[in-house]
Amino acid sequence: MNYSTSLAILAGGEIPLLPELLILSVSAIIAVLVLKRARLPVIAGMLIAGALVGPEGLNLVKSSAHLDAFAEIGVALLLFTIGLEFNRSRLAATGARAVLAGCCQIVLTLGSAAVVASLMGLSFRQSLFVGMAVTLSSTAIVLRALTDRSELSAPHGRLILGTLIVQDLAIVPMLIAVPVIAGADGASWSSLGLLALKAAALIALAFLVARFVLPWLMREISAVGSRDVFLLAAMTLALGLAWVTYFAGLSPALGAFIAGIMLADSEYAHHALSEVLPVRELFFSFFFITMGMLFNWRLLIENPLAVLGILALLLVGKGVIATLSVMLLRFPARIAILFGLGLAQFGEFGYLLLKAGGAPPLEAAILPPTGSELLLCAGLLSMFLTPIILAVAPHMTAGERLLRPLERLMRVRGIDEPSARDECACGHVLVAGLGPAGMRLLKALRERGEKYIALEMNSETVRKLQQAGEPVYYGDVTSPEALDHACLDNAAAVVITFNDRPAVRRALAAIRRQNKEVPVLVRASFTGHVAGLEELGATAVIVDELATGRILVDRTLEYIG
Repeated sequence: MNYSTSLAILAGGEIPLLPELLILSVSAIIAVLVLKRARLPVIAGMLIAGALVGPEGLNLVKSSAHLDAFAEIGVALLLFTIGLEFNRSRLAATGARAVLAGCCQIVLTLGSAAVVASLMGLSFRQSLFVGMAVTLSSTAIVLRALTDRSELSAPHGRLILGTLIVQDLAIVPMLIAVPVIAGADGASWSSLGLLALKAAALIALAFLVARFVLPWLMREISAVGSRDVFLLAAMTLALGLAWVTYFAGLSPALGAFIAGIMLADSEYAHHALSEVLPVRELFFSFFFITMGMLFNWRLLIENPLAVLGILALLLVGKGVIATLSVMLLRFPARIAILFGLGLAQFGEFGYLLLKAGGAPPLEAAILPPTGSELLLCAGLLSMFLTPIILAVAPHMTAGERLLRPLERLMRVRGIDEPSARDECACGHVLVAGLGPAGMRLLKALRERGEKYIALEMNSETVRKLQQAGEPVYYGDVTSPEALDHACLDNAAAVVITFNDRPAVRRALAAIRRQNKEVPVLVRASFTGHVAGLEELGATAVIVDELATGRILVDRTLEYIG
């Protein structure tokens, strides 16, 4: 086959793929550029582009097996890269309480959604399946939104990250359970046991290969010195294992996830991640576009109450359950609310479950087509609204006031009880936030013999430093109670080291209500934030981009003499 023949096939002969890809790409670019002015993320533009040009919109592009294949590859590569990041160090850094919060969120949301579905007349299997589908949140949308807003290192950002990690792990047993849930009356737990046995055997085989064969193979491939060959090897591992699991009766996404875990703790994990990411982003973009193509405008117009009702149950129901699950672990109301709103949407893995629940070789779809379409329609709307919700969430205060009685009932404290040494502190530096910058400040104060008290919302960090005898307490600097316990009235200075801008503004307001004279030093990401922080009472604002620029200048001049 010559070049002209191949191009003719792509352009509209046997496989009209090229025109469809061009239409989708152009529409996605236009949508993203338009939404950029409203500061909405790229993914929202892709969802809208798919909805507009898809079969339920302008009908410029029809759903096809080729586009579905692009989406499947995108999901497989997403699971592969998630597996690559599941190394021991990242799991350890997540923190036990974050993982526990994730487990509580999954169990409570799944159970509550299943109960609501059963009250709406669905069978036990259908209710269980709906609970599994709505439990999962959108890893791609939430993490990208938190990263863009520099909130991933904030307390609620760390909690959300830990929960998303637990959800990414939970998709594996859920995908294994789908065939049994969807089976005929003859299906039993023995079928689930057989599938679990297959998965266990596959994982054991993958572990042996990763231990004894993969290191030698990757060394040989790396020795070639070709990026193309290395990328080809990584893609072969991911898609090859996805193909193996498919023929074993399991989900292809499970195989891709196992392939990522095989490389996660090896010296080649970072290289593989950097090489695969651009390819993954390309295919995953088409995954979101094809998800947008599934949005049924006609269904929304004909059944607005049903779609909006399911949307309300998703956003409000999931948000409330996630909030309460975190408050059960005695987190403050503000963190609990941000956590709940961050995980209130439908997720891409929920769509994956819906698709798995109606695809061959299953005997029948678990949900009737109308039920799946209504859930998916509402889910897509929730995914589009998520960036807007995350942008507004830090400014919401009414919910915190409503949860104050529950805080007292759960014995949530603004700060751990201070020791006798610290409860009458005077002339000390009050440090809020113990990230890398805060820890460096503590070290400098300690070496100079200065007195200090630190407030931190990462319980693991607090526990470790308290064991080392440090005056560090679990507390929210925006809480008047925490400021009282930290002896704000007697402090020589306050330093806010985190760069969660809404939280910094709230902390400044709380500090100035209690002490109008104490010097307050804060961080800001950009120079444009300085004026607003100074108006709220900041004595000095340290701008990250300016500080980085000064260090770059000094180091550059140092190295060139």
